[in-house]
Amino acid sequence: INAEYGEFEGGKTASFTVSPLQATIISLMEDRERCHAETISAEVGIPLVLARKKLSFWVTNGVLRETSKDMFEVREMDGGPTRDRVTEDMDSAMVKIEQIRQEELESYTNFVMGLINQSGQITVERVHKLLSMLIDDSVAGLLTEDEVKAFLDKKVKQKLLCYSSGVYKKNKT
Repeated sequence: INAEYGEFEGGKTASFTVSPLQATIISLMEDRERCHAETISAEVGIPLVLARKKLSFWVTNGVLRETSKDMFEVREMDGGPTRDRVTEDMDSAMVKIEQIRQEELESYTNFVMGLINQSGQITVERVHKLLSMLIDDSVAGLLTEDEVKAFLDKKVKQKLLCYSSGVYKKNKT
């Protein structure tokens, strides 16, 4: 996503190419003078440590500043707070994040089917734990158990798996 920031002297802006997650985080600051990293973490649905990491990108690039531990505010330029203008619609960015997550999960279908072939059955919690160890901390790596359950339920609808008593098994039909 390309994001433009600034109302610098002469009307110049700074452009950034950022991930959908970074664009989402800075867009949350649009209507706020300041915000706590925990709030960002909760609103975006990511771990606090990742929120801090993504916020530090904007601090490093002079868009935000950290006023106290985990409290961030938009830097002021030309006498007033500047706001970022994201050139892509944020709804579109959130859709892209979801698409990335779904594509990532789909790429692990064979892995999950192999787990089930090996053990005969598996729980959502176990699949989530194993996938979390495999997938890095990218946006796609921040999978919740609910997303893993939705993925496995999709495989049930596709008749690859069956679900009974809290476990998923290979569909024998």
